[in-house]
Amino acid sequence: MLPQLSGAAKLMPGTDYNLTQQAVESEHGSAHQASSSVVWLVLFFIVIFLSILGNTVYMASLLCRRSLTLTHFIISFFFLINLIEYGLIIFEFSLDLGSQFSHSEVSCKFYQVLLQGSPLLNAGAVILLVFHAYLTSYNGHHPPTHILMRIFIALFIIAGILLSIPSILFSKIAFNTSQAPMCVMDFSSLDILTGMDEGRQDTVSAIFFLFYKSVLTYWLPFALVILPIIKMLKMVDTLADKQFTISLTLGVSISFLVFNLPLASIVLARQLITILYIPVSSITAWSIHVLHSLFLLISFFFHIFRPVVCLVLDQDNFQRLSIKRYIQVDGDEQV
Repeated sequence: MLPQLSGAAKLMPGTDYNLTQQAVESEHGSAHQASSSVVWLVLFFIVIFLSILGNTVYMASLLCRRSLTLTHFIISFFFLINLIEYGLIIFEFSLDLGSQFSHSEVSCKFYQVLLQGSPLLNAGAVILLVFHAYLTSYNGHHPPTHILMRIFIALFIIAGILLSIPSILFSKIAFNTSQAPMCVMDFSSLDILTGMDEGRQDTVSAIFFLFYKSVLTYWLPFALVILPIIKMLKMVDTLADKQFTISLTLGVSISFLVFNLPLASIVLARQLITILYIPVSSITAWSIHVLHSLFLLISFFFHIFRPVVCLVLDQDNFQRLSIKRYIQVDGDEQV
């Protein structure tokens, strides 16, 4: 028999794309729930349409370039991650009312791997992008830089495999209090091992999502890239930025940090509420869910802003290239 979902935590620490459906259902009924879902669906699909349009134009512009750098490939990789996220949203909206999961448990595990993994891929791509530009700006294209990047990419792949293990082990189909099947990350076995009392059964889940949805996806990358970003700000329009790698990197990485800050903050707050067992009213819980959905929508504006800023920078850089002349002096390029 499948396990029952705990109903102790009103903030549902593992929710992602269900967009306030459960909270609205308990407060206002299924009719209001359906109208709320339609509003979010329209808003997200407008953003998704603009994102696909902008990214398609940018990808087409890359085909017109004579040479592509690793920076361009990493930026293109963001779009592939975005397509995974859009597929997850479409799949979530295709489920029955109340996010009832009517598929197999293998599908549930695959769904959770993508759900937990896509934000980590975004964070990893930002770290890879920043450190590639930072190392290249100091060392050029010398062999040590390529060796370091290969090591970094290998560690990135290994970390991704290790971080996907919990999603495979703890994903399962469970029933909520209304006997509706849902695909969740179930840490009930860990709750028993840690001796959690019945009122604190969602603490382990909250700790997991705190690290997966906030620390690993935003705060840790922020701590790793903020110093290289500050140092690279001084290199814009210098010889170190002759291929405009630094300009593109700063535009993408800073926009990622700005647009994802509200979402990372609300996720951190809601998981801390569960971990510290802070009681909240039903209205407060509903408000937090609405803010989570709103900030998730705001984070998706990064998907639109990224190709736009890259297109603008590339156009501006091509104009500057047309009036610059590089001469070779002692093996170094000078303006």
